[in-house]
Amino acid sequence: MAWKARLIEPEELQATIDLTAVAFGVGPRATESYRKQASMVTEPDRVFVVEDGDELAGTAGAFSIALALPGGGTLPLAGVTEVGVSPAYRRRGILRTLMDAVHDQAVERGEPIAGLTASEGGIYRRFGYGVAARFHSLAIDRANVAELEPLVESADAAGTIRLVSEAEAEAVLPAVWDRYWRRVPGEVRRPAGWWDALALDVEEDRDGASARYIAVHDDAAGVPDGFAIYRVKQGWGSGQIPPHALRIESVVAADDAVEATLLRFLLGVDLVATVEWESAPTDLPLRWRLANPRALRTTSEQDHLWLRPFDVAACLSARRYAVDGGCVLEVVDDGRFRLEGGPDGAACSRSEAEPDLVVGLADLGALLLGGVSWVTLRRAGLVEERTPGAAARADGMFRPERAPYCSTDF
Repeated sequence: MAWKARLIEPEELQATIDLTAVAFGVGPRATESYRKQASMVTEPDRVFVVEDGDELAGTAGAFSIALALPGGGTLPLAGVTEVGVSPAYRRRGILRTLMDAVHDQAVERGEPIAGLTASEGGIYRRFGYGVAARFHSLAIDRANVAELEPLVESADAAGTIRLVSEAEAEAVLPAVWDRYWRRVPGEVRRPAGWWDALALDVEEDRDGASARYIAVHDDAAGVPDGFAIYRVKQGWGSGQIPPHALRIESVVAADDAVEATLLRFLLGVDLVATVEWESAPTDLPLRWRLANPRALRTTSEQDHLWLRPFDVAACLSARRYAVDGGCVLEVVDDGRFRLEGGPDGAACSRSEAEPDLVVGLADLGALLLGGVSWVTLRRAGLVEERTPGAAARADGMFRPERAPYCSTDF
């Protein structure tokens, strides 16, 4: 059967939310909290469905957001989201139909790239997506977190930290985020309504932990320039230190000094034995500041942000590069491109020249932010090096100042 995707009518939104609740295991119908959160962030004019008679068989949508690139540039991003097929319609081509519709709309809107955070790791490579950013899950033994003496006297940012109410956070958090996200390749401009949805702080999603605490850092002039959101899961026992666990949800800072100060605050909360961070950056500087490196353990590593370029030239032109250089890339099934770039800017356009490197579209998505090296993918057989040394030279260009990271699930 040939399926056809169509945009929903506004009055069909609740039915699509029910379908995603089924697809993601929430329940046969959306819970009140799930429905409320989804309604706050969904863009109905970007939601597609496939139907079989009067029954919805699958749905997929997108957010109109933006992606931070190495060097501080940004790109419009189609944030693919809420992709789900009813269990009664699996493996019948519906997912392909939905993804094609979402991609076609993104191209029509002039979005040069799509991204998503995948619920399963084996689905999206066949649609052209590559893993662009990963995260570490961390467990920190609070009793052993003494830091090394810093070489440079900038261990703490000037200013103060205060706990704020949800009412005050309503204005503070988006303002701080706007100062933060462009400095971290892989972060996104959060969708409209995102902060209101997070503020619902649904109890059933806390896994037994407390309501969220919001700690805000103000600079010396009293202007907020960082925040940390965390919870505490109690574990009263008979030992000298109550085995409470502090769970970090996010640390957002305008610079590295503010980030370090917020982490010191979190590691200093009383009655806590373990600090856990489920989705931390892979290059967190804290690891290197600890006198006892075993105080911080990586308990898992996982893919997070996947990217799928539509307009290769636009994607490669928008970012900045660590050193001046150039190369000709052949992107399988998309043609050849000459890239010239450096710290001050870049240009990329189609070319007829012989390629230095040959790469598939999904792997270019993985390489775009510098989250994996060209040499590594060459060793994996996923990059073909036509000009000797070209992969190493590309790595010199594509090296980011920090590892790609995305703290937003969508």
